[in-house]
Amino acid sequence: MPIQFLKKLELFNGLSTEELQEIKAIMQEKNYAKNEMIFMEGAEANNFYIILTGLVKVFKTDEQGREKTLSLLGNKDFFGEMALLDNNSRSASVQAIDESKIFKISRKKFKRLVTEYPEISLKIIATLSQRLRNSNQQIQNLTFKQVKGRLLDSLKQLADKYGVEQENGILINKKITHQELANLVGTTRATITKLLGELIEEDKVEIKNRYLILKK
Repeated sequence: MPIQFLKKLELFNGLSTEELQEIKAIMQEKNYAKNEMIFMEGAEANNFYIILTGLVKVFKTDEQGREKTLSLLGNKDFFGEMALLDNNSRSASVQAIDESKIFKISRKKFKRLVTEYPEISLKIIATLSQRLRNSNQQIQNLTFKQVKGRLLDSLKQLADKYGVEQENGILINKKITHQELANLVGTTRATITKLLGELIEEDKVEIKNRYLILKK
């Protein structure tokens, strides 16, 4: 793993090259295939994860087996910290939806890391706060917005995170299926397909080579 990757992470911003070398030494690399489970809700928490490449989804499943995607995480994102911090089991499931290369740090080494570098703890807290804000926004959208509005909001969030500026709009640089969008928005795949068709007709969205483009 190149040390340059760690230097680009906000989580480790401000640490010296020597300190980053120490962190690199405690990381283990693992490759996950497309659709491979990383961990299940309710499982014992053993590791903290940082994504080098790929895309994963964080989701919950109800008693009927229906999924609700809480978030999509990609390059440089981290996950798995909550259960390590509160000594509880996993609160949601995580699955790779693309081939993903992920680095993990064991529970014991993670706790030592945040003890030795308190600034890392503050950055984790900041990320958790932002995720809580996003969850609150999801709840508000589910309560007050129609499905089409929720879909547009989700596309804007994906464009903010994974967007690449183009002449005609912002290309979401991740191939996200209609089913994944449905799980994220809280509706059915058929509804997403219908609404994307409407947004294409309204010139708000374009699909090119299976990539979504949010029009300007």
